[in-house]
Amino acid sequence: MNLLNPEPTSGLVALFVIMLLKEIGIPVPVPSDLIMITAGIQAATGAYSLPGLILVTEIAVFVGCSIQFLLVRGAGRSLVYRFGRYVGLTEARLDEAGASLRRRGPMAVFVGLNLPAARAGIVAAAGIAGVGYGSFAPAMLAGSTVFYGWHVALGFIVGPAATSLLSSLNLPLAPIVAVLALLGLGGWLLLRRRRGAATVVECVHTWTEAACPACLAATAIQRSRSLRIRPASEGMR
Repeated sequence: MNLLNPEPTSGLVALFVIMLLKEIGIPVPVPSDLIMITAGIQAATGAYSLPGLILVTEIAVFVGCSIQFLLVRGAGRSLVYRFGRYVGLTEARLDEAGASLRRRGPMAVFVGLNLPAARAGIVAAAGIAGVGYGSFAPAMLAGSTVFYGWHVALGFIVGPAATSLLSSLNLPLAPIVAVLALLGLGGWLLLRRRRGAATVVECVHTWTEAACPACLAATAIQRSRSLRIRPASEGMR
């Protein structure tokens, strides 16, 4: 299915299916943030309505994240640790996120879903940490709405100008998005591998959650801050 030049109904159905699978936790190798930017561009150019796009995305996120959360809680810690490592959700990473969730509660869910380097594992971590669904669901929906919302807004705002420019240069949109995705993967691999502990699988999995230039910049800033803070804290010991 072509999300870049869709029929109104088929495009939204394809978007719903892909986002639902991703939010359930199935490792679909497509960057979700680039999907939403592209969807925003399509809404701006009239491929489908902005309210329809928002509604479809919200439903997919709510249902998908709820399923993932409840599956993780039901499956148990050992099973999640066993299979999570294949997509970069290691025991250490999930335990670290779980500790933050127990300290800060729903706010940690909201913040984690807006941190490109953390959002890939925050739902599973919330399930393992024993966060109540009544606390998790509103924070999850709010956090995902903010994260995906600004990506849609970015596409919606720059869409007309971008498509006009590409039309004047006789360039299709699909290859441009593909190149951005590949550049994003290269940048994400570089940022994550420099930390020393990240595997290629973990890098690719987290890249599918956040691959746009803005997310890469946010991750670089987050990483540089942690590197500045760490030596100072180590020196106080």
